[in-house]
Amino acid sequence: MILKNKVAIVTGAASERSIGWGVAKALAAAGADVVVNDLPGQSDALNARAEEIRTMGRNALAAPADITQPEQILDLKNQTIKQFDRIDIAVSNAGIIRWENFLDITPSVMQSIIDVNIKGNMIFCQTMAKEMMRQGDGGRIIITSSVQAYTHFPVTPVYGGTKHAMHIFVGALALELAPYKITVNHFGPGWVRTALNDHDPAQQTAEDIENQKAAVPLGRAGTIEEMGAAAVYFASPEAAYTTGTFLRVAGGLGIGKYVK
Repeated sequence: MILKNKVAIVTGAASERSIGWGVAKALAAAGADVVVNDLPGQSDALNARAEEIRTMGRNALAAPADITQPEQILDLKNQTIKQFDRIDIAVSNAGIIRWENFLDITPSVMQSIIDVNIKGNMIFCQTMAKEMMRQGDGGRIIITSSVQAYTHFPVTPVYGGTKHAMHIFVGALALELAPYKITVNHFGPGWVRTALNDHDPAQQTAEDIENQKAAVPLGRAGTIEEMGAAAVYFASPEAAYTTGTFLRVAGGLGIGKYVK
């Protein structure tokens, strides 16, 4: 219960097969009350996630909002304050990925990825940081990045670019918000078999899955619970002196290995 009496918001948490849900569950298990967020069309799923958190003995709120829309994020913040009076932990997890070869990238798809992964991150983090500053006793901002923040993959160049942008974004926020005792960190999942990745062309057959396993030094996909553990660390008292940091949670994927 290291997060007892803390209030957390997690975006992109509607799907029970999402990293956002793994994070929300982990924060609740550590004692936090949790606001679960996703797009307005995901209200039923969000309500189900919130009810699951309540069965864990924590308070919960299902709060639909599009993170690319400033007025909706402001409403998300206001709903949270109305119910819980404060915000201690803000997890900017919502993101999208599309698989397109460089020569096939279309402006519309490129813009949609940038809108969520960069613009949405900025709006959410800015809104929550201002509230934490108003409260005056610090806070934790945590971003779900990707192993692609530092590792190059083909077919997802726009997605990878937005995740690498988080390196600069997190560092800049960590410097600006340090005087207010607000820490800012990001963790990088590798291969996790979430609903988001169901359309990955490299994960469509049993042979594909075996090839994916072979590419990971630890030989398997990560779990949403393992991603949640990374978020709990950044939110915990043990991470009070950690800011501007990237934590790779990828089974060794992306660090390279010697192959005979």
